[in-house]
Amino acid sequence: MKYPLSIVYLLILLSFLHPNSLYFSNNDYKNNQEKLRKPSHLMFTFGYSSPTNIYSSYSTQGAAFKLTFEKPVINHNNLRYNLGWQHISFGENTISYDDWSGLQVREGESANLFDVGIKFILNNGIFGKGFFRPYINTSIGVGFFKQYTEYDFPDTFENECDNFWSLLLHIIFEDSCDTETNYNINTTVDSRMSSPFITLDLGTSLTFLKPSVAVEFGIRYNMIRNIQASDWSSWENIEDQQSFDEIIGNKINADYKTIYIGVSFYFPLKKR
Repeated sequence: MKYPLSIVYLLILLSFLHPNSLYFSNNDYKNNQEKLRKPSHLMFTFGYSSPTNIYSSYSTQGAAFKLTFEKPVINHNNLRYNLGWQHISFGENTISYDDWSGLQVREGESANLFDVGIKFILNNGIFGKGFFRPYINTSIGVGFFKQYTEYDFPDTFENECDNFWSLLLHIIFEDSCDTETNYNINTTVDSRMSSPFITLDLGTSLTFLKPSVAVEFGIRYNMIRNIQASDWSSWENIEDQQSFDEIIGNKINADYKTIYIGVSFYFPLKKR
């Protein structure tokens, strides 16, 4: 994760620039700002979630994504409120033996988190015409966690025309005989847990001349109330130095960290 982190930090640092050459004229810039401030937008981000310590459960790395609907706060150019759904897959462990006749057992953990939040975003950049728009988003919500076991038996196949009556009906209606596949997967939920949580996002939005689409980069921290960490040794590396994201994670007592990238789609403004 060294290089993705470097890219994110570089983009955040570039937020402090204001390359006027990105805009053809002041009118273009003003029009873009109006489009960015007023419309609602849908944001989709994905990344890789890492636990900050060793836990008795939900302790492995895995893929994560978040879908967010966002609207501007009236009369506040730099504030937005949002509703979000975040999914974290904590990975799966697959067990299989030759004498199981193709049976595979998969054990895994996942979570769905629903939140409401407020975002402070510098629409103009630091110096008024920033190509990168840094933001801080904080949200609260409830997460639903589960541990599951999946029993995956070998696939079976069945021809729709394997008996006389089925074959006759297919001939009458001039229908082809297809082969149905039964994947034979049974899922058992071993345990469930719900917990309130807090999320903190530090990111930047990369916009273009026609800001109907923006690219998002950032770091997301999740603080889960019902998941307790034993210590903070995993935040420190061999040289006893901490990177920027580790320092912040330690200070806010974060349980999970996600480096993410994504895209935002801005809805068109209503014509008056």
